[in-house]
Amino acid sequence: MLLQSAETLTDNINFINLLCRLGVSYHFEDEINEQLHHIFNMLPELLKDNDYDLCTLANLFRVLRQYGYKMTCDVFNKFKDRDGEFKEDIGNDVKGIICLYEACFLAISGEDILDEALAFTKKHLKILAENSSPHLQKHIRNTLMSPSHRTIEKLDALNYISFYEEDESPNETLLKFAKFDYNGLQLLYRKELALLSRWWKNLNVVENLPYTRDRLVESYMWALGFFFEPEYSASRMLVSQR
Repeated sequence: MLLQSAETLTDNINFINLLCRLGVSYHFEDEINEQLHHIFNMLPELLKDNDYDLCTLANLFRVLRQYGYKMTCDVFNKFKDRDGEFKEDIGNDVKGIICLYEACFLAISGEDILDEALAFTKKHLKILAENSSPHLQKHIRNTLMSPSHRTIEKLDALNYISFYEEDESPNETLLKFAKFDYNGLQLLYRKELALLSRWWKNLNVVENLPYTRDRLVESYMWALGFFFEPEYSASRMLVSQR
């Protein structure tokens, strides 16, 4: 499906974004990097020949930046009016506003347009949350509280899986794969925590060193935030023990 999506930029970038949000992109790093490298090299021509909507451009910007490609934020100038303000009519584009809000968190110093976009999207998302269905309202509030770029990836994936499965036309194969992957990793994390807890209990740190903080699970969550992939199991264990 990933290779098939590469036929058009819109399908490709939306599919890659979906892989990222569902927490399964790490399985396809080589394929994704190859496709994004091609997209980035063709970007000036693609932007010149196509009038992409807000959602597509915001996803394109976020995914490229996430993988280390510095796409210019000037692409969002087309959504401003003559006075240099973001057009009010895009405030009704729920998907576009959510995508732009998420993209703003990959800004670098000096990108004023993204600072403006962040204030604009935050204001409109709060309004949209009040007038949306309970399903979408929950997603918007989760997004405002925990933008994906500032959240532990697997926790963000869990929230997005719950949101995506209630979509009008979800990709059932991808959704099933994302759930299977999440459950498999969760089982691995529980085994790691069991081993760490046994080690901590055998040390009897709480009684021998009462001034030491008893925060093993918190330490493990910090490690999980750095590297969640299964191949980094030993690294998570070592970081948690420090």
